[in-house]
Amino acid sequence: MLSSAEIGLYGRLLPLAIGAAISPMVLVFQLLNLTSSRRALTRSVAFLVGCTAVVWLWLLCAGWISSLLPPADAGPDPTAAAFDAVFALLLVGLAVRILSQTPPSTPRPAPPGLWTPALGGLVLMGCNLTSLVLFLPAIQDITRAGLQGTAWWYPALALVVITLLPAWLPPLVVLLLGHRGRAWLQRLSVWVVPRQRLINAGVSILLAIVLGFRAVMRA
Repeated sequence: MLSSAEIGLYGRLLPLAIGAAISPMVLVFQLLNLTSSRRALTRSVAFLVGCTAVVWLWLLCAGWISSLLPPADAGPDPTAAAFDAVFALLLVGLAVRILSQTPPSTPRPAPPGLWTPALGGLVLMGCNLTSLVLFLPAIQDITRAGLQGTAWWYPALALVVITLLPAWLPPLVVLLLGHRGRAWLQRLSVWVVPRQRLINAGVSILLAIVLGFRAVMRA
């Protein structure tokens, strides 16, 4: 059974994890893999492997760095407040950058082969700064929560699974629902593609407000 401290930790992690998962480009590329005429599910899994490798690297590096910080205090926590404030400012900067850029064109289907979608997952997730900026304060919360033994891994795995949602959910939908799942995902893609800038910018601003509020409360 979860303690009150663990429940509070999951409550702080959930909005950050959901924000990190809202990645229109990852979703669109995964949908392109699933509409491939050859080995669609295999290509989709290769793309998922590439994305997963990057997120695990984030987890290991950020977890190691955060472990060097002092444990979180029960009262005011200036260290966490400073991190939250910095990440909030980074998200605002990302939102401004996203809105000032030329709208991205619809990506083209990748050429045949499994290395291409795997490499695409590595590159696309590695360049996904919005997800990274939301992932880092979540890891900081987990690492400094004072969890003992393997208890550290449960919230960390939950964070990884939610962050990778746009990479693993589409192939699962296709696997379970077949053609009906493909049709539903295609309609979702038609709605997401023209709005991806607004979605990314909106998520960045909303989570910047959340992190800013957390910084004030922890100072």
